[in-house]
Amino acid sequence: MAEIFPNEGLDLIYAMFPKGGTGPANTWIGLFTAYTASTVGSSAATVTSWTECSAAGAYARQTISSASWGTVGTTQSGRGSAAAQVTFPTATAVWGTVNGFIVANSLTTNAGNVWFGANFDDTTAVALNTNDVIKVTPTAVYTG
Repeated sequence: MAEIFPNEGLDLIYAMFPKGGTGPANTWIGLFTAYTASTVGSSAATVTSWTECSAAGAYARQTISSASWGTVGTTQSGRGSAAAQVTFPTATAVWGTVNGFIVANSLTTNAGNVWFGANFDDTTAVALNTNDVIKVTPTAVYTG
């Protein structure tokens, strides 16, 4: 699995610490069709680089409340936290092949800034067709 905090996400983090900013009440999870099942964008990637599923077919980013994120703990590769599993609505059209997820600061598809993006743990792309439902457990890990 590949994971990255692009520069725009790091800018959001640094605006909170050490600058004393307030953390968000919500973040939003989206599904990306860009890159591959085992690669993600570069540090220079912006929200439009993460090509999301089309807004057609009932696709929409889903809300993750800040209270949904669990306690930070040790992972195999660093320190991390996971949010509660998120269920996307039933696809009413083909969404395409999804390679992973982003967590962004906007509900609007292809808008805002990406906090971070990651492939699915098993580095397998998921083809989402009409009537499919996908559930994702967002996880963020900081490595040193």
